[in-house]
Amino acid sequence: MSATVEGVDARGYLAGWLEALTGMMVSDIQAIPDDKWTTGFGGCSKGGNALVGDTVTNLRWTTATLKNEDSDVYNNMAGVIEETSTKAGAIAALTEASAEFTAALKAASDEHLNSVKMAPWQMPMPVFILANVSVSHVWYHDGQLNYIQTLLGDDQVHWMAPGP
Repeated sequence: MSATVEGVDARGYLAGWLEALTGMMVSDIQAIPDDKWTTGFGGCSKGGNALVGDTVTNLRWTTATLKNEDSDVYNNMAGVIEETSTKAGAIAALTEASAEFTAALKAASDEHLNSVKMAPWQMPMPVFILANVSVSHVWYHDGQLNYIQTLLGDDQVHWMAPGP
C-alpha cells in the first residue's frame, strides 16, 4: 500500500510543534519552585532561568534570520537571562519569542527558507533547517527543566494531560 502526499505544510507543522513545546515548557517552568528557579545544581549546571534564556536567545536569533535580518542577540545573552530571572519573566519572554518566530516562519518565502546562512555555531545551514533546529532546541532545554525537577524530587510529567 502506498500513499502520495500532495503537499506538506512544513511551516504549519513546525509552528504547531513549537506551540506544543512552548506549552510544555511553560508547564515545566511553573513546576519548579520559585526559590530554585535560578539555582544551579553543582558543577557547570545552570538554573532554569539560564536554560530558558538560552532558548529565548536562539528563538530570537532564528526569528531575525527568518526575516533575513542580522541579530546580535547572542552578544547579549546575559541580558536575556536577566529577563528570565523570574518565572513570570521567563514565561513572557518564551511565549513572545515563540509567537514572533511563528509569524516570521509563516511569512518567509520558500526561496529564503532554502537559502543557506551561517549558524551561530559556525555551520552553514538552510534557513528552514535552522528553524527546525531552533524548535528542537526548545524541547532540548525543556528536557533539562525536567531533569531539574527530578533533582528536586519531582517525577511528574507536568505537561502531559492526566490519564482517564
